[in-house]
Amino acid sequence: MVAELRQLAQTSRLLHTTTALVHQLQRERGLTNLFLGSTTDEWREALTQQTAATDREREGFTAELDAIDSGMTTPGLQRARLLTDIALVHQGLQALPWLREQVLERRCSARWATQAYIRLIQTLLSMVFEAADAAQDPDISRCLVALFHLAQGKELAGQERAAGALAFARGSISADEQRHLQHLIDAQQRSIEVVATLTSKELADALANLPDATVLAKLERFRRHLLSSGTAARLNSSCSAAWFAACTARLDALRRVEEQLVQELRALSEHKLRQAERSLSELATGDLDLRSDEDAWKDAAAFFAAEDEAARSAAPAPSWPHGSSACVLEVIEAQSRQLQQVTAELERVRANLQERRLIERAKGLLMARQGLSEADAHRRLRQQAMNQGRRLVDVAQALLASAELLPADRP
Repeated sequence: MVAELRQLAQTSRLLHTTTALVHQLQRERGLTNLFLGSTTDEWREALTQQTAATDREREGFTAELDAIDSGMTTPGLQRARLLTDIALVHQGLQALPWLREQVLERRCSARWATQAYIRLIQTLLSMVFEAADAAQDPDISRCLVALFHLAQGKELAGQERAAGALAFARGSISADEQRHLQHLIDAQQRSIEVVATLTSKELADALANLPDATVLAKLERFRRHLLSSGTAARLNSSCSAAWFAACTARLDALRRVEEQLVQELRALSEHKLRQAERSLSELATGDLDLRSDEDAWKDAAAFFAAEDEAARSAAPAPSWPHGSSACVLEVIEAQSRQLQQVTAELERVRANLQERRLIERAKGLLMARQGLSEADAHRRLRQQAMNQGRRLVDVAQALLASAELLPADRP
């Protein structure tokens, strides 16, 4: 238990640097679409400056990642999965300069570049939540599930910014792009609603009030314009900067909530770690058995009366909402039900991460063996799943199991 909490305390620092890097990559992706969607070099300088900002966050992330890698105490199977994720992250970050070169030289489409950034961001998020997967404490698990949904909702908001930026910069939007945009709007809202049910009242209120009314009204007007425009209609490309600014204000507000939640997780992990270490120390030294009954009663009275000085000086552990007027039995039953819900949600999150990894590996196999693009590899997997009436992840797993039988691409 103590080792797990120590690992989680270290992982919470990695969470901070990872989400900071993801935030910069999301902004870089949006500017990439503005640059590739326009026919001029209007956005080149802004994109170049953003890549420098991303690289600064990347340095801090790499330092934390190396610390996690060298001090890893996770058990065998989870350690193997985490090492695989870390290797994929290193591979993706090493390929980032090449991706940027393709963009600046206009050797790729905006859609291809968007998918490349999505893959890198999802790899980063998958890695960091795999690192935090050892949490057994219900409060920490609840906080992790909330953070995962917030990160996913924010990523969907980032994809919305990039999709709209491309449409405005290019001056048009297709029916498929409109459907995809509506999906991104709906999905991010669902993720944020889940966060509000799991997090503290402070953060739930912060989520309900972001961004400010002026920015939100502007964003809603742009959304209606994009979703209601006919596919033959010409979009005003001069709106691209205003769209990007409105979406960025919302993403920055989500980032502030994300930072607060990461800090709550860190404070909660360190609080639980101190408690566990104190209990372990008392058991090891026999303090619990040697103290007199009078001392024990004094300690009990002190416990219920007030926190000790150490707890007072430390960052307070986040509290989670529950009905204060319910009787003890009702509170216990409510907490039990909530714990079951959180546990089920955490298992679902873990299953989703595992399924995503399998599908990405299967796509990578098709790309390597048969020379397909990522989009073509995904379409082939999806078509095979539809033809066989199976889930996409089941087709991916079967493909990986029979990898040796897959023919290589012949020139």
